[in-house]
Amino acid sequence: MFSFKEIILLLNKSKIISRVEVKTFDEIKGKSIYKVRCNLVPSKYKFEIRFVCIENQILYSYQLFSKTPIIRWDNSPHYPKIKTHPHHFHTADGNVIESELSGNVVEDLDKVLFHVKTIILDHGY
Repeated sequence: MFSFKEIILLLNKSKIISRVEVKTFDEIKGKSIYKVRCNLVPSKYKFEIRFVCIENQILYSYQLFSKTPIIRWDNSPHYPKIKTHPHHFHTADGNVIESELSGNVVEDLDKVLFHVKTIILDHGY
């Protein structure tokens, strides 16, 4: 599993994040739900993370958006033909492709934040 506090610390250390807001923090026996929304630099961007932890399984979603969604990584099991199933990536042009994420929340968050920064700087969405 992972420590939610560790995730918040990683987000607060990121230079592209100006504000971290915990929207949902619900821990009950056998199930935890977390939702975090971050304001990014530049300020027209937002970044949202959702985790649903049920026993030893973690469902995740990392999404970059402005007024509308731009990109998203998640592991909902609805694309079984993708080689990295259930992990997949929703591109800015609407395609769903393989994802380099593994479900290790701390490692994945570092990768996602790197890609978000690159996308904002390179593409200027």
